[in-house]
Amino acid sequence: MSTDVLEATVMLEALRVTELRLLLSKMGKSKSGLKKDLMKRVVDLLHNECNPELLSAVGELHKLREVSKDARRSSKPSPVEIISMPACVLPENPQSPIFVCTEPQMIKLPFYQTLDTILPPTPLVPMYEGAMQNSDFLFHLSASQQAQIQNSKTSQSGLTSVQVVLRICYSESIGVEEDQYPPHICVSVNHANCPVECTYSSNKLGTEPSRPCRPIDLTPNLYLTFTNRFSVLWGNFGKSYTVAVYLARVVPSQDLLDQLRSTAVEQQELCRQRVSEKLRSDPENEISTTGLQVSLICPLAKMRMTVPCRARGCAHLQCFDASFYLQMNERKPRWTCPVCHRYAPFDELLIDSLLCGVLESCGEDVEEIEYLSDSSWRAVRHDKSDKNKETVQHQQIKHKVNCNPMGSVIVDLTQFSSDDEDFHKEETVSTHLEDKSVHFRKCGIVKTTKPKKPKKTGPKLLTKL
Repeated sequence: MSTDVLEATVMLEALRVTELRLLLSKMGKSKSGLKKDLMKRVVDLLHNECNPELLSAVGELHKLREVSKDARRSSKPSPVEIISMPACVLPENPQSPIFVCTEPQMIKLPFYQTLDTILPPTPLVPMYEGAMQNSDFLFHLSASQQAQIQNSKTSQSGLTSVQVVLRICYSESIGVEEDQYPPHICVSVNHANCPVECTYSSNKLGTEPSRPCRPIDLTPNLYLTFTNRFSVLWGNFGKSYTVAVYLARVVPSQDLLDQLRSTAVEQQELCRQRVSEKLRSDPENEISTTGLQVSLICPLAKMRMTVPCRARGCAHLQCFDASFYLQMNERKPRWTCPVCHRYAPFDELLIDSLLCGVLESCGEDVEEIEYLSDSSWRAVRHDKSDKNKETVQHQQIKHKVNCNPMGSVIVDLTQFSSDDEDFHKEETVSTHLEDKSVHFRKCGIVKTTKPKKPKKTGPKLLTKL
């Protein structure tokens, strides 16, 4: 094991969960799980692949973490001071100044379009001893913000298309921040409880709600023309959090699908080039690939795709249905490719125009196609009668006793013979004999025994083959 890998492994201990997820996202790996799971995943990457890019990223994040600690030791922020976090450090020039950003960079949410900032990012500051803390905030809506809320559309569920939303994230980590609620969170607006949708992985005291954490809608209990007060009851267990309030437009999945269709369609030439690269034979391999099969069934919806897509970072040809993928992430935003399980955010999605043409030209009963070496394709049809035939043959493996028209009992023993088993294995068959002839069939040879009169006690004949 190299010294660089050992040093990087030690540096990982100082990184937070968000920074570990950032590393795994850059390397195209899953970023779900607890910190110990993320640590194990990154350590395995360091030991198995030893990627120079990963080593450099670990070193840079560790330097930024140390700079952030030094900055917090040298300054004591007041309760109303907006948090500051380092945006970038030039590692090749230690004497260069540190550029400090005045607010954390929250991750962009595809289903929420930010229209205005009502309350800039502000830290949740413990005001007294004890685990449970209560933080109060005041804000007033401007005339423009009031008009946008009043003129917004209302859905059947009673939600407005323009909302005042509360977002919470970590305040001490580096890079783009995902939403994260503090433990035991409870929000009230103008003394009215505000619903917070969250789940906990355990009942242990101090456990944070599981991600994804969605923006909290404050709109139903707001005063449009008066000052609003909202309170956040939260658990203080050693981590720092930041809250911010935004005016946002809720974007439905259909609008995102329309946006994909207009701005994120990959040209057919590029799609054909990708197919050709997959089919290109390896000179070291004696077997060349002449075709690649692709399913037209979405791996998520288990139905025929209508808008096939995949992420830019995906190396596979298999697509998934964009419409169903967006609807699924609208309910629970995970943004994970169902084929390779890489991080596949909305901004990285591309519609496969070549497969779109295939779906339009082939029949509705076609569920699979094969790309050929000349960039053409053919439909792959599976004969259902063959499947039924295989099923019948499988059922015939069972032991059967058939009666022929002559009244004799035929015991079929062909199922006991196998090319893979010992042919000379002794087999015992027990059967009742009546006043009938018994035929033993073995490997196509029929032997007939003379009928014997049954005794009163009904004895059994034990025949060994």
